[in-house]
Amino acid sequence: MRHITAALVLFSMPAAASDIRASELSLGGVASGVTEASVLELLGEPVERIETGEGTELRYPGLAVTVGWLDQAAPGVERRVFALRADGNSACTPSGLCPGMDEARTTELYGATEALVTDTATLFEYQPEAIHCWLQVEVQGGTIVSLAVACQS
Repeated sequence: MRHITAALVLFSMPAAASDIRASELSLGGVASGVTEASVLELLGEPVERIETGEGTELRYPGLAVTVGWLDQAAPGVERRVFALRADGNSACTPSGLCPGMDEARTTELYGATEALVTDTATLFEYQPEAIHCWLQVEVQGGTIVSLAVACQS
């Protein structure tokens, strides 16, 4: 239960607008908003599927992709990616930011942003203008431990 609460906190925090491009809201080649079928075509069948109550989490080594209906479920409407979380060093952003890298690489690629310090980690968030999705970088001890892309409707 503690992991679910932590995930909800991480994915519900607002992000400030920054200079990051919307194309950077992709991890391991999967972009927010693409269809579940596109994810399966790109990555194959997941190692595990977990029903979260809000969607289905497709788990791959080092990458979790959450898909669901962005609007109400209806016949012919495909589920789409609304959240991504990467903790494997091959699930990177298009610019090459990956878990396992030094936190300084974040600033080199995306610029400085205000850090949010929690009991267990430091979080950096980058949100493109006029988009309700953002990139979140979680750092522990100077090392990037995870990346996440989350969207708010």
